[in-house]
Amino acid sequence: MPREDQREATRRRIVEAAVESLIEAGYAASTTLEVQRRAGVSRGALLHHFPSRHELFGAAITELVARNEAAVWELLAETPPGTDPLSRALRVLRASNARPAFGAELELWAAARSDRELRTVLRRAEGAARRDLYRVIGDLLGPEIAAAPGYPLVAELTVQLLRGLAISDALYRDRDDEALLEQWAAVARTILDAPPPYDPSGGPA
Repeated sequence: MPREDQREATRRRIVEAAVESLIEAGYAASTTLEVQRRAGVSRGALLHHFPSRHELFGAAITELVARNEAAVWELLAETPPGTDPLSRALRVLRASNARPAFGAELELWAAARSDRELRTVLRRAEGAARRDLYRVIGDLLGPEIAAAPGYPLVAELTVQLLRGLAISDALYRDRDDEALLEQWAAVARTILDAPPPYDPSGGPA
């Protein structure tokens, strides 16, 4: 294997080990020594690719985001089409947010509350992740809904609702959210069906 490919393979193995550790053991237990053990690499190899734990977890959250997106499409393929793309999308997004990979992502956010360096790294990584998330929501709902004037508000509130539900899973994992999701879908339809706001300068804004 060429040296460059070997370096990339080692880096990939380290990142995957960090992700698995975060999912299985949690942030506190995911020390660099634990990641090194799981990856089966030397200390020098780990530090060569990731000089600090924060940089390691910045790479790990990028991988977690990719896994979370893959979960959306996997769950969509398993969900009957039905007649309402909005309700279907909400169920799929909620189910993907209940998976361990998303819980690990939220745990990193919680740790960043009191760790400025981690917060800086995560905010940089989450910039691209946020764009990907809204792209996924738009793809799920389809171009007709995404073109509605109220769509940006619906997308933003949907993200915040689902993140709040995912956070509460830590204590109330067995809760049934179906009714709440349907209530939000009804509210979202009202927003999506509303005409664009009037612009006094010359018609709809």
